[in-house]
Amino acid sequence: MRLVKFGMAMLAGTVWALTASAQDSADQQSDATPDTIASETVLVAGATGRTGRLVIALLKDKGYHVRAMTRDAVRARGTIGAEYDWVEADVRNPATLARVMEGVDSVVSVIGARRGDPTNTPEMVDYGGVIALVDAAIAHGDIRHFVLTSSGGVTHEEFAINPANGNALMWKLKGEDYLRASGLSYTVVRPLGLRDWAGGEYGILLNQGDDVLDGLISRADVAAVIVETLSNQDARNKTFEIYNYKAMFNETWQQNFSHLIAD
Repeated sequence: MRLVKFGMAMLAGTVWALTASAQDSADQQSDATPDTIASETVLVAGATGRTGRLVIALLKDKGYHVRAMTRDAVRARGTIGAEYDWVEADVRNPATLARVMEGVDSVVSVIGARRGDPTNTPEMVDYGGVIALVDAAIAHGDIRHFVLTSSGGVTHEEFAINPANGNALMWKLKGEDYLRASGLSYTVVRPLGLRDWAGGEYGILLNQGDDVLDGLISRADVAAVIVETLSNQDARNKTFEIYNYKAMFNETWQQNFSHLIAD
């Protein structure tokens, strides 16, 4: 396993040293200012999901204009909130995506297949849906960045959860590959096991190589990483896994994008 910036044997001392300069480093690496954020519209596909809801809330809190995509805007306004710009579209129907891209600067995909639903399979959503979003972003022509939420373990077809879930990991990897080959500026974020515990309590470890299968991470921390990649230049054109690590301070992860290898 390749751990970003530090090895396990040096973890405690290195983390302590990083903490003092974490905010300064994060500020240097981010190109976001209040003015640029306020003028940026982010389309979030999968906005009504458990992770998607956290993403749109954090984006709004940071000052972005949030265009939240759903198949039922009336229901979304009632159950999640009317403060978002809800737009109706379906990644399984590419024709619905062109109009929701108008005026969009960045795209965040937090879509995922629904287990046991034959009309919402991994092939249709995690692969076909990503293709549809990427193609719509390319056709729009002005998309600055595309963030795709995938999953740790995608390169391990033998991983038990893969065949048990319609080969979801295989289809997610194919979706990743399509985005990487698209020519768009992108970030692929691969969370490990998602949990609903509070965010910000533990460190977030960035890893490459897809060689960790047993980590866990808060959905709130996943949302924080996704939002950070929109403005952090060091996250451009990189694919990485994320998971929580108790022995690491939470404030240090933003600066570690620079140690990741570009695809």
